[in-house]
Amino acid sequence: MTATVASVNMHINALAFPLFTAVAMCSTSFIFTTKVTPKYWRTIFSSPPLNIENTNFFLDMYTLIEEITNDVDVKVVVFDSAIQDFWIAHWDVLNTVSTNLISDNGVYWGNTTRLVNFLVLTVAAVRGIASGGRAELAAALDVSFAGDKATFLQAEVALGLVPGGGALAFLPLKVGRNRALEIVISADNFDVKTAAEYGWINPVIPDAQFEYFVEKFARRVAGWDYYGILTAKQLINKNSAFPTVSQWLETWEAFLEGRIKPAFQIRYPELIKAGVQTNVNFREERGNGAS
Repeated sequence: MTATVASVNMHINALAFPLFTAVAMCSTSFIFTTKVTPKYWRTIFSSPPLNIENTNFFLDMYTLIEEITNDVDVKVVVFDSAIQDFWIAHWDVLNTVSTNLISDNGVYWGNTTRLVNFLVLTVAAVRGIASGGRAELAAALDVSFAGDKATFLQAEVALGLVPGGGALAFLPLKVGRNRALEIVISADNFDVKTAAEYGWINPVIPDAQFEYFVEKFARRVAGWDYYGILTAKQLINKNSAFPTVSQWLETWEAFLEGRIKPAFQIRYPELIKAGVQTNVNFREERGNGAS
């Protein structure tokens, strides 16, 4: 067993439920998935030190979604992190991620939409920083629980960009137009209490109770029939108008256009030099607005 897998198992076994035992483990280079029971899976992001959104993340995520949607037993999947301070950080700025991994035939949002429309309930369990595209992922999953030290950030506008992972399409649905504009254009850190008050995430769970709460919730959902989960999701999705692939592509294309603008071309190398991807204390040292 590798050190990374061992650390993930230690993270899982530290939960409050004494009967929490894994029946199967699937591991890839970024994402580790434990089948706690056939109906309840626990997915851990583990790519120290920052959980950077790199090529392996996208490849592993697509593989995981394929496994989830082809499984006949699973009813709930929790997405957690093995790194205390980071759920998932920003886009990999040092090792270029091929845009084809995201945009070809709308593959990223197409896969995200598969999860949204599938009979499985997806749960984001966030206790650290969720920034950029992964703040968008946390908001796109069915339920987003966060500990009292979590932070959410859409900093793209500060870099001369716009969010490209769906926020421009679904944040207005979640928090309203005015607050969506505040979140996106301020490009500022939002503490977990404010994020919850705005409706960006579900209510805050104190860290001391977080694992127990998420575990209890997931096991409860795993006990329900598929019909209730699927039908509730379908009708709620219909009535909340979750963004389509074409709507998402509009925001993704705007993000790509921003990457060739002068403002981003100036700020991009400055961020790399300042340690955006190599210094775990970058945000504290640079202050709010650092992606």
